[in-house]
Amino acid sequence: MSAVEDRPAVVLGLLWAGLSFARSLGRARVPVTGISMHPHEFGVRSRYLRRVRHAYGDAAVLDELRASLDGTRPVLLPERDDHVELVLRHWDEVSALFELPLPPDQMITRRLRSKARLPEEAALADVPVPPTVEADSQETLRTLELRPPYLLKPVEGQHFAGSFGQKVLVSHTRDDLVDAWREAKSRGFDTVVQELVPNAHDRISSLFVYIGRSGKPLATVTGIKVRQGPIRFGTSAVFRTRPEPRVRELGLRLLEKADYRGFAQTEFAYDERDDEFKLLEVNTRMPVWAGIAMSRYFDIARIAYDDLCGRAEPERRDFEDDVSWSFLAKDVYVSLALARRRELSARAFLDPYLRRKKVRAVLAADDPLPALGVLGYLGSKL
Repeated sequence: MSAVEDRPAVVLGLLWAGLSFARSLGRARVPVTGISMHPHEFGVRSRYLRRVRHAYGDAAVLDELRASLDGTRPVLLPERDDHVELVLRHWDEVSALFELPLPPDQMITRRLRSKARLPEEAALADVPVPPTVEADSQETLRTLELRPPYLLKPVEGQHFAGSFGQKVLVSHTRDDLVDAWREAKSRGFDTVVQELVPNAHDRISSLFVYIGRSGKPLATVTGIKVRQGPIRFGTSAVFRTRPEPRVRELGLRLLEKADYRGFAQTEFAYDERDDEFKLLEVNTRMPVWAGIAMSRYFDIARIAYDDLCGRAEPERRDFEDDVSWSFLAKDVYVSLALARRRELSARAFLDPYLRRKKVRAVLAADDPLPALGVLGYLGSKL
């Protein structure tokens, strides 16, 4: 770690979390550069970016990262899984040039990102996990002792969702599972099979944490998915913070046992059969809804930035306020689907938007232009 000093920041990826991070630091007058690896990232329009660069492919991104250097080691935030993957592919070079919200040992990150390795990591920390088996062959799937329905999940990365339009594939029979596995294999994905936790779709809770350079957690946020898309197995359209002491304790125990540093999200499903929270995944990055913790109510971005700049650690802060986060464009689509299934009333839809404390995913009065880019982003997805 270099001497204590203010540093410029570079945000690699400019959707919800990257935009929120850039805004937080930009409002504090930290010079922020944005690098976009994908077209239609609405955050590139933010007034809080001093410079914006578009780069497609590893070589171009690395060129732009080098160009962002000005004699100091900037803070670099890789926003989503593919950004973390790029950093890991070029770990020696990137970690030598930037202060990263990741562990100094890249293998720690790799182990937690792998759903095939995660049950082993959880067992070391005595954290419950739904029964999970690596899908290494058709014979393995035919002889499973798991109870259906079965969830077929990618070992790591977000490209599975881009390929299939959903984060997991659900199968009710072994034959269906084998068919789904063959299709995933043909598209180049290694997978695991996990037993579905019944009746847990509305009890998916998360811990979002920043663990400092010393290994101590400096800021934590817990809460629950309110609505998600795709329905039941998607990313948040609406998220709500609330105290979840058991989720916080389990998530921190897992990350501390793994000797993790930086930003992470741990996600759990509540299992009513044994009154346990079961670990579903670990994201070694910010979650989509991270903006809920980078607002006037709480600012995990500034806590992390100060730590990465070498400042003295503050006392740990646990955010326990009741705040709603929503991405309206996605929520309208999800809510219409739920309403057609008679699973959502008008009152329930409006509730997050009528709450006194709320955070919008994109729209900000002092930074309105990113909201204009959302339609282009949604069009590219459709």
